[in-house]
Amino acid sequence: MTEAFDDVMRQYIDFVNQQVGAYMDALAGFSGHCARVERQIHRVNRPVRSDVDADGRQIVVWASYEDPTRPDVIHNRIIRAEDYLAANASGGSNEQQHARAIVVFLFTYWEDEIRPRLAIAKRVPVNEIHCDAMGDLRILRNVILHAKSIMRPDKQAELKKLRGIFAIDEPLNLSYESMHKIFVAVKQDCGRLFSSGLVSQMHRLSRRRSPTLRFRRVVGQTRPNKRIQRPAQHRRFAALLAAGDARR
Repeated sequence: MTEAFDDVMRQYIDFVNQQVGAYMDALAGFSGHCARVERQIHRVNRPVRSDVDADGRQIVVWASYEDPTRPDVIHNRIIRAEDYLAANASGGSNEQQHARAIVVFLFTYWEDEIRPRLAIAKRVPVNEIHCDAMGDLRILRNVILHAKSIMRPDKQAELKKLRGIFAIDEPLNLSYESMHKIFVAVKQDCGRLFSSGLVSQMHRLSRRRSPTLRFRRVVGQTRPNKRIQRPAQHRRFAALLAAGDARR
């Protein structure tokens, strides 16, 4: 059984909303990590001794209030505190990695899953299902995966909905404002496709409910002379007219 066009579009719009929620939760998580680690740096480490070695370099010995040998302490990775804070800061590498993954995910799910189903529902080739926002996502996806996230001038010129928000010949910076514009553009084009699908579906239903009647007459065929059956009132009125003409 063929799926309805609007049902498939609703499924993709729900998927986009899920990515928006995951993105906002991830930003909150990165910000929370920064706040906790900044507090922990001042609480855990304290300098206890400072010396100068033979080469003139200052060596600072730090002590911790926490016991790293406790059994409930699990080392996930070893990283400098300033590097950890930079990765989880606003616009840091963790935010960029998550935002790029969402862009690739949005286009891949559209191209491999939603777009073919929309074409089947509308009974058209896949190439006739298109919108500008998804074309821009395809360009961003290729930049991320095949150009080391460097936006080249030719790729910038191909953008339609998202042109001008990315710097040329620099790494793709997917800030909060950029992701907001991407989500808005995708939802707007999804709304246009949703409306066009409803219009075409209503047109097909109207054609089914009120079919056009067509009559065909064979050349050379004569129709039989049938007497028209008139109602009784018409027959009486015709008889009175005939009687009046006879009196005259």
